[in-house]
Amino acid sequence: MTSIFRLVISGMALGRIVLGAAPFVAAGPSSRLLGFPSSHDNATARLMARFFGVRDIGLGVLVLWALRHPEALPFVMLFNAAMDAGDFVAISIPLVKRQGIDRGAVLSAMFAMTGGLGWLIVWLIAR
Repeated sequence: MTSIFRLVISGMALGRIVLGAAPFVAAGPSSRLLGFPSSHDNATARLMARFFGVRDIGLGVLVLWALRHPEALPFVMLFNAAMDAGDFVAISIPLVKRQGIDRGAVLSAMFAMTGGLGWLIVWLIAR
């Protein structure tokens, strides 16, 4: 694996960690940036966002660990892609049900789709 490729994977992991930290350090601005209604910014939504954030931080740390354990890296990249696919499915539900959060859901779906495709691409390259 080239050092540039390792750098790309590290950058993806760090991006995931930053995304996961956002609900802890800037929950309101993050929610508004994604386009969710300000009326939905409450303690329950912030708690759920932090649960999601912990998961993303853990996934990013797992990738950094796997870079030092190359035998595990292919699985970890696919696992990250699977988490993004799961996010995409979960995000699709309020879109299909027309629950009034279309802008936030579409932007979140774009994150999930981009991340998932990114992990699949690096997995294919690493094979």
